Amino acid sequence: MATNKITLETAQEWANNWRKKQGDNVKAFLIPRQDIIDLYNNIIEDGGDDVRGYLGIKNDGEFKLMLVPVSKDGTDMVDLGIYDLSKPCPDFCDFTSPLYTLKPTNG
Repeated sequence: MATNKITLETAQEWANNWRKKQGDNVKAFLIPRQDIIDLYNNIIEDGGDDVRGYLGIKNDGEFKLMLVPVSKDGTDMVDLGIYDLSKPCPDFCDFTSPLYTLKPTNG
């Protein structure tokens, strides 16, 4: 089974790159476990293969991560639903995480 795990150092580098480009408006998204399980089960039942994430901002300024089932050929299956499962950080954060406390660098 393939893994897509990365090191803390790589994650910090990528987070730093994001903050240099986007600022500190949103640092992360919390996605509850049961929502992931339900999404996975719905996708499998409906013939989906993967999930694609789209970023958005609600009219009140809250950042959102929208998840869409994707077919084996890479096509978004929006007819199966577009899922809003995320809770943005700030608000839902681990304030002690080395990814949260990262101070952007110019390097």
